[in-house]
Amino acid sequence: MAASMETDFAALQADIQQLRADFAKMTTDVRNLANNGYSQASGKAQESAEKVWGEVRRQAQNVTQEIEERPFASALASFATGLLLGMLLNARRG
Repeated sequence: MAASMETDFAALQADIQQLRADFAKMTTDVRNLANNGYSQASGKAQESAEKVWGEVRRQAQNVTQEIEERPFASALASFATGLLLGMLLNARRG
């Protein structure tokens, strides 16, 4: 009976060692997956930000070109927009 218990105990110790090794490998795999996911998400966010910034620059160039081509109409549109906003904001206060 004692020999049987010693054999079972040795098998249990071997199983525990195997579980520790498996758990360590799983932890490493999860860490690697998380790092790769973070890198991919970061790259996609950077790419999206660059696209948005490029569109903002393009729109700013279009507005600048429009103002240069039609300065009087641009000034009049800006004045009218400011006037309307002022009237709307003043109406809310009073």
